[in-house]
Amino acid sequence: MQRQLVLWCPDLLEQQEHGREARAFNRVLAVVEGFSPRVEVLRPGVCALATRGPSRYFGGDEALAQLIAQALAGVGGVEDEGGSSASGVLGGIGVADGLFAARLAARSSLGGPGQVPVVVAPGGTPAFLSRWPVEVLDRPELADLLCRLGIRTLGDFAELPARHVLARFGADGAGCQRAAAGATGALPDMRLPRPAAIRISDPRQVGFFGGAAGAEARASKALVAVQRLLHPEAVVRGRLQGGRGPSERARLVPWGEQEAGSGEIVEPQAFARKRPDTKSPGGSPDSPWPGQVPSPSPVIVLGKPLPAELLDTAGRPVGVTGRGIASAPPSRLSVAGQPWTEVAGWAGPWPTDERWWSKRSRSRQARMQVVTSAGSAYLLACKRRWWVEGIYD
Repeated sequence: MQRQLVLWCPDLLEQQEHGREARAFNRVLAVVEGFSPRVEVLRPGVCALATRGPSRYFGGDEALAQLIAQALAGVGGVEDEGGSSASGVLGGIGVADGLFAARLAARSSLGGPGQVPVVVAPGGTPAFLSRWPVEVLDRPELADLLCRLGIRTLGDFAELPARHVLARFGADGAGCQRAAAGATGALPDMRLPRPAAIRISDPRQVGFFGGAAGAEARASKALVAVQRLLHPEAVVRGRLQGGRGPSERARLVPWGEQEAGSGEIVEPQAFARKRPDTKSPGGSPDSPWPGQVPSPSPVIVLGKPLPAELLDTAGRPVGVTGRGIASAPPSRLSVAGQPWTEVAGWAGPWPTDERWWSKRSRSRQARMQVVTSAGSAYLLACKRRWWVEGIYD
């Protein structure tokens, strides 16, 4: 697992007006980039770098962390109303195996004596994580349920049988358990979405960056510059994640980043009293997803599904039985009250039964692909009635 160094600046996490925090964070980045050119901005006030190369050059993880801490002591902080900067930036530095543990180590260093960097020895990540409360997983519902079951620390969570966690909490819960055990470096989809983002499909287009050679490096440099002008979440790219329906499988993530987190900087003991108010959905696209709609995916995925009516040859509504099969072959389709069209072909249904263990949030539905005689193709979802969820080209 890759060793990571995380720098956490509590005074720069929230961006206020006039951009004082952003300018201070840019000064911090300039200092850190003097130790490694591959600095990743996780969110305003938080950055990370892989330590393998820099640690070899500067004499180890401890030496690298101390040098960065000393260099930050001379960096101006947030400017006051008169335009002068405070001397020194308050920053916690942590080094560990994986980004998740490194972030927690950086938070720990802020509460320690003299704010000394916290360096977790290689292989010591599971023991370091075991004392933290389950609230640090940024999954309020999961943490609340685990606490009610008497599972209050990451160490307790990591000791549960993996197959039982997968069956009870799904792929997201299983990914959280692997992170809690130190088996993986990051939580699944721990990145929090940000508004007002610039969406990109392929930043390495040859015509825009002038040639194929070095296009990726030039694209990355240009997009990082845009992130610094706006904010790290201002440039996003599409990423495929796990899910059954097409709307669940597409996710926008900030350019150049894989994960990040949020929350105030607190010690492990105090963190148990904090309740994050956000949650990120998602899962691994390689995990099994029973009921997933097969390829191809719809060209248009509707944010607000359209009502539809599907009838058989006798004029009766087509439904889905408890065994997950169509009650009758579909014959006619009407979308949003439009004229009826004949059904030329269909496939499915693909039933799903999500969160079957919950009486309140259980979701049962079935999806079907339908092609009309007019040449239109739709992805329909049956939730008490039929809805158009996607449109094929």
